[in-house]
Amino acid sequence: MTILNLGCGNKLIKGAINHDIRRHRKEVKVVWDLNKTPWPWKDNQFDHVHAVSVFEHLEINLIATLDECWRILKPGGQLHLKFPLRTSPTIHDDPTHRWFWSQRVLDFVIPKTRYGKHYPYYTTRKWKLLVRKLDRHKRNCYALLEPIK
Repeated sequence: MTILNLGCGNKLIKGAINHDIRRHRKEVKVVWDLNKTPWPWKDNQFDHVHAVSVFEHLEINLIATLDECWRILKPGGQLHLKFPLRTSPTIHDDPTHRWFWSQRVLDFVIPKTRYGKHYPYYTTRKWKLLVRKLDRHKRNCYALLEPIK
């Protein structure tokens, strides 16, 4: 199984390709600014992309970010992500946060949802929602998505 750990920070995944914007640890194997697309990975390269507390820091919007994840995931692959909710009392504490979302932001790329049906033109790269849950404090959204290819 090929795993890409985007924006790993200090949360390394053993056996994964650990990525970050800077090589601040020897375990960071790929250094890349995710605002620059296309990302340096091949189409259909990964079985799993792990993106925990990453996308809210990017300059590019969520659709562009998800499109890149869709591109590099194999058919049947999975994207595991976590992002802080706009209602979190600590969302504004981090000066590098650029985006503030609700848990429904993902619905725009999921065809079976109200937003997905109403805005199908946002992207041609669609997703199947496998899991969406909030933490017990309702500060973060966790999601598991599969690209529809």
